[in-house]
Amino acid sequence: MSLRAVVVGTSFGGRVHVPALRAAGFDVVGLVGRDPERTAERAGAFGIGVHGTSITDVANATNADVVTVSTPPAAHHASVMEAVATGCHVLAEKPFSLSVAEAREMTDAAAASGVTAMVSFEFRWQPAEALVARAIRRGDIGEPRAATFVSHSGLVAKGLPTAFNETWWGDAAAGGGILNAAGVHVLDRLHTWLGPIVSVSGDTRQVTALEGGAEDTYSALMRTEAGVSISAQHCSGVRGEGLSVCKVIGTEGTVWLDANGAHVSDGTETHNLDVPAELVPPPPPEYDKDDPKHAFTAFEIPLFVRLAERLRDEIEDAEIPPTMPATPTFADGLATQRVIDAIRSSSLDGGAWQHLQQLENGTS
Repeated sequence: MSLRAVVVGTSFGGRVHVPALRAAGFDVVGLVGRDPERTAERAGAFGIGVHGTSITDVANATNADVVTVSTPPAAHHASVMEAVATGCHVLAEKPFSLSVAEAREMTDAAAASGVTAMVSFEFRWQPAEALVARAIRRGDIGEPRAATFVSHSGLVAKGLPTAFNETWWGDAAAGGGILNAAGVHVLDRLHTWLGPIVSVSGDTRQVTALEGGAEDTYSALMRTEAGVSISAQHCSGVRGEGLSVCKVIGTEGTVWLDANGAHVSDGTETHNLDVPAELVPPPPPEYDKDDPKHAFTAFEIPLFVRLAERLRDEIEDAEIPPTMPATPTFADGLATQRVIDAIRSSSLDGGAWQHLQQLENGTS
């Protein structure tokens, strides 16, 4: 019997969560949104029979097993807390929350309830990223010592793309900006590959005329618990040629990503890391390629299918091979939120180093 899922959020939730959950074998039985008329209309378009504005009511009416939360960031905390209270398993979108305090409360509530609780870090299943994680875990580069991440793109250089949610993306108070929208995936990547980040010096700023006050650029120096030194810069307002660098340097070699995939070198020989069958994502479903809302659908849904499959496997207590990407838990969401808060705090303090444990404890 298929697991029954309720999706909260009619925009990204309808465009990505619904088809990905179905592809992973879930029965999507309910849709929850803020606007009753729009929710009813979209539920009809998606072929979902039960809809409403209350997570509790829709979950109870459908006898749901799972609730996935795809609301704007400012509503994540309330939605997740309500979903956990229903006793359903929960998948929450990123950014996990607006603060460490919210993230900790959500994590504690899920742990106390005993439900499976995951965050949408679906890029763990991007093949090249998964191969880098394997290479580091195997010891291909020895002990990691330094890492560099740079992404310069024109994503918002000419304004917000139509595919983005204009109600929150540019609004700093609502959780918008490149750090929450995309940087959180970078932080999860670094956390997964290199272990917990313990101290940060950061800067956030705007280089475009993006309305709402949210940053389109951030820079950070970070140190991990194991002593890895990380340099990261992410700018989405570039005019002209972009730049992409992702490299981890170890005591015995280097591993990196580029447009051609993942590669590793010991200084004498360089090897391309081939993608094995188990890391090949499924093809995307049919969609309207002329609709600007679907500008990123081709790579969003296949990875989300893998995430949904992992959600199913965790709920059903299936055996997960240790070579596969690690399950992104609420604890991982909390870990990334600590770093996001530290980057913002450091930026307000002129780039002063923030020590995450002291920051969370309120000590200097």
